[in-house]
Amino acid sequence: MRMRTFIADTMVEAVAQVREAMGDDAIIVSSLEGENGGFEVTAALDQREQVGSDDLPTEETSLEQILREHLNASPKQETSAPRSPTSPGERADDQGDFTQTSIPFTEATLRQALEDQGVPGILAKALVSFSMSVDTDNSVTALAAALEDRFHFDPLPIAPAHPIMAVGLPGHGKTVTIAKLAARATVENVRSQIISTDAERTGAQAQAEAYGNLLKIPVDHAETIDAMGLVLDQRTDRIGIEAADGREACFIDTAAANPFQPDELQTIRRLIEAGRSVAAAEPVLILAASGDPKSMAETAQEFSRLGVCRMIVTQLDVSRRVGGILAAAEVAGLSFAQFSDTPYLARGVAVATPLRLAQVILAHAQSTPLTDHTETS
Repeated sequence: MRMRTFIADTMVEAVAQVREAMGDDAIIVSSLEGENGGFEVTAALDQREQVGSDDLPTEETSLEQILREHLNASPKQETSAPRSPTSPGERADDQGDFTQTSIPFTEATLRQALEDQGVPGILAKALVSFSMSVDTDNSVTALAAALEDRFHFDPLPIAPAHPIMAVGLPGHGKTVTIAKLAARATVENVRSQIISTDAERTGAQAQAEAYGNLLKIPVDHAETIDAMGLVLDQRTDRIGIEAADGREACFIDTAAANPFQPDELQTIRRLIEAGRSVAAAEPVLILAASGDPKSMAETAQEFSRLGVCRMIVTQLDVSRRVGGILAAAEVAGLSFAQFSDTPYLARGVAVATPLRLAQVILAHAQSTPLTDHTETS
């Protein structure tokens, strides 16, 4: 299903825009009159109705078609900025040697490792091809080079210049990730603040308060967009009055949002726009590592349309396969910011790097016997 939002001075004009852009088959799923006049109309078009049921693409074929379009484009043009020295608040093992591995560097080994991780075939083929062109005999180094060439890595700093707003689907760990980012800042003696806007989930406020008490940092509850704007305004005023050289961090927790549900999409869009307007807040997608690659890619793409540019990958410690996060990053063009592979708050997030991601992908291969993947002509 494809959804678009149209804004016009009158409802008639908005509906006319819908018909012109999406055709007569489009369905009006929501309409809203603005406070200052004008109408906002969201319409949906089920593209599956345009083909017969026998002609529907399979899930795998559909994802492969999407990936092929992206892989036909040139890899990223810009390179990641050099990492600053590791701070005490980051995971200590960020400083470790990720190139150590007992995995033999062969095309078959890399291909199997990516297949075991559920990486879509067309994307795995591109990664293997680049890896084999790298001048090294180390599998981790070669795969890391391929990942760096294909994807973006843009970690969040300890003290982000603007508030960070965690967004995502239910059960992906937004609240605990916010707490981990706040804990990381606290370790660095950075003054932190948590704003909880989740008025939907039972116990959300109590959970946020518990984290705040544990970290000894303030937690503000904002059940409406206006309330959040007020809290952000007060923060801006306070920072302006206090010493300008002090580092501050603000993390905003949001209610779970399904971008495929029009009402939830509308709510999270307004929240993101308000946060950006009032305090230049940056929405960051919180995405659990395990999941169906196509669903994860579609989810990431929908959030990218809301202005999300980075994602934090969670639940790496309990995920058997990480192919979905590669598909999501490729299709949506999102940068990897941080990885989370522990339930504990202290140093609970690690900087996302190509080497770390390569190690995660190849770790399983060290204990898995090779099968014959020799291609036949």
